[in-house]
Amino acid sequence: MADKQYLNAFINNSATIRDVLATDVTDAPHKVVAYNADGKLALPAVDGDPAIGVILSDTPASDSGVTKANTEVDILIRCIGLAETEAEVKKGDFLTATAKGTVKKAATGDYILGIAMTETTTAGELVQIQITNSGYEK
Repeated sequence: MADKQYLNAFINNSATIRDVLATDVTDAPHKVVAYNADGKLALPAVDGDPAIGVILSDTPASDSGVTKANTEVDILIRCIGLAETEAEVKKGDFLTATAKGTVKKAATGDYILGIAMTETTTAGELVQIQITNSGYEK
């Protein structure tokens, strides 16, 4: 049997992408980002907005913990990673992005970024998230 060839098709099996931040982000690792109107990465405009993924922990930052605008960062867009929580979450909760770049349990009408694989009890903790980009909570 011959190997398959994919002509004129872009196929990327990577779980990450690399792109540019639109604005400065404080404590960027594990924050959730979306694309803004200019096609650059930014924190979601409002809670529950669609997001594309989570900034990975090797993101360059200044001594003050700020990753500057126009810095290229790696974003986890699928599979399992860590995200900072806004509040307590339970295993199995559908998670949505907040305007602070954290995740919280999705409410009706919120875009579901993924599913909590671990639990947290307070804001600022890291939750293991399966990024699914599952549409909107009913």
